[in-house]
Order: sequence, then structure tokens, then C-alpha cells
Amino acid sequence: MKKYHIPKEQFSYTFDPTTTPVLRVAPPCVIDFETDDLGYRRLFQGETIQDIGSQNLNMVTGPVYIEGAEVGDAIKIDVLKIQIKSAWSVWVPGFGALGNFTTEQQIHPIHLENGYARISDALRVKVEPMIGCIGLAPAIGSSSTISPTFAWGGNMDLRELSPHASIYLPVQTPGGLLSVGDLHAAMGSGEPTWISLESAGVASLQISLEKHLELKSPRLRVGTETLILGQGKSYPEAIQSAYDQVFEHLIHQCGLLPFDAYAYASARVGLRFAGPAGYNVLAVIPDFDEKL
Repeated sequence: MKKYHIPKEQFSYTFDPTTTPVLRVAPPCVIDFETDDLGYRRLFQGETIQDIGSQNLNMVTGPVYIEGAEVGDAIKIDVLKIQIKSAWSVWVPGFGALGNFTTEQQIHPIHLENGYARISDALRVKVEPMIGCIGLAPAIGSSSTISPTFAWGGNMDLRELSPHASIYLPVQTPGGLLSVGDLHAAMGSGEPTWISLESAGVASLQISLEKHLELKSPRLRVGTETLILGQGKSYPEAIQSAYDQVFEHLIHQCGLLPFDAYAYASARVGLRFAGPAGYNVLAVIPDFDEKL
């Protein structure tokens, strides 16, 4: 299987079908996406978010043209490894759930050592890397790498998108045009402060193509669970979207009768918050305990 490396200098600020691909690949293959932390380094040097431009805080490496990818297909991305090279903690007045507890912008470099991120001399946390922003290009126009999220991905901030997880993204334009950025050294589920331990590093991803797998939104496979992203203009709408897709999945992909699908959802399906960039929830479908 061929392996490629994309340096951090090959980046863009949006998901856009008119952006020239930095690489064309035939799946399956492995790509190392290197990401940068330039925006956070500039903040540390005294510049403001207004000086830098918020888009510079969520640059994405890419895009990559996947040969054979057409509308109605899905790109499968297996997260093989994430190497974290640097990390930052940022506290901005008025931003996120705890932004009202500070009156000044604070940014601290986080020292990495032996698999841990040292927050202070008295406190450290285990490095548990994940991908914050990953997506394809829309059919037309540009999609933000910050907010909201889209059926084709974006700044989803899914704690679950860690090594050994897989994500499926529905293709909107020929070639897909995959881009990756916003690595995190550690993040609480749902990104409670809207900022994680923001990082630069390298995400090693295996790229493959699932022909004729029509999805309404991103879908993950983590261990023995399938996770479906529900999106909407409100949380009730996102929750209903997630449950609708669960029901369709249990019937069409798992082969259950409608009442059996309903009963299984009642017994086993769970729901939790996804990232804060819009109204996003994850419906969690465990594998069957026993199917006779």
C-alpha cells in the first residue's frame, strides 16, 4: 500500500471544491497529514485573535483528491496514529462555557513528556490525541473549518476520532477533496470549554473508498459501536436526525424488522453531545449482544 506525506505548509482555510488538490491518490493508501500551530504561537507572542483572523486557528492540511470517489460514495478514513508535537491551552474572555470566568486572554504552552501533558507543576493529564477538524468539499461554495459542521464533515471535535477509530464521510464532489487539521492532545467529551489542548502534529490515516454507500451525515466506527452524527438547526432537530438515521441503519444495514429495530433502539441505543460547533449529537449503536 502506498504511503504519502503532506507537509503543514500545504494548507487551506476552507473546504472548497475549487481549491487545487495538493495530492491525488488511488485508494487504498496511507497519508500522513502534518498540521501546524502557527495561530497559537502568534497568540503566545502577543497578537490577538482579531490580529490573526480566526480562520488561521483552524487551518486544514490538504485537500487530497481521491481517485474514483463520486457523489453517492463515502470516503472511509481509518485513524492509524496521531503524533502530537506541541500543545497549548487558551482561555479567551467571553468564549466558551467558561469564558466569563476570565477578563484577560491567557495562553500557556503545555509541556509534553512521556505520554503526559503537564498543565502545571502540580497537574498533568494523559495525552489522548484526536482529530478536531476533518472533512470533504461541498458540491458548491465554501464550508468553514470553524463553524458549523456539515454532512461532509468539518470542525466536529469528536473525542471519539482517535487512533483505531474509523470515520465515513459522504462524497459531495468528484474526488472528495479531503482535508485534515485541528489536532488535540487531549479533550473532554463535547469540548466543554470550546477549546482543547490545541496541538500540532501528524495524523496517519488510511484512506479507502466505499462505493454506493449513501450517508446523510458522518458516521464513525469505534470498537464494537457505530456512531451516527445528528445535525440540525437546534438540538431537538439534531436529536431527531440522529434517531431517524439509527432506525434506517438498523433496518437497511443490520437487516432488522421495523419493530425489532424499534425495540433494539429502546434497549441499547445511547445519545451524547458531539462538538460545540453548531447543534451536534452522537447516537451510539452497540453491536448486537445476540442475534439469533
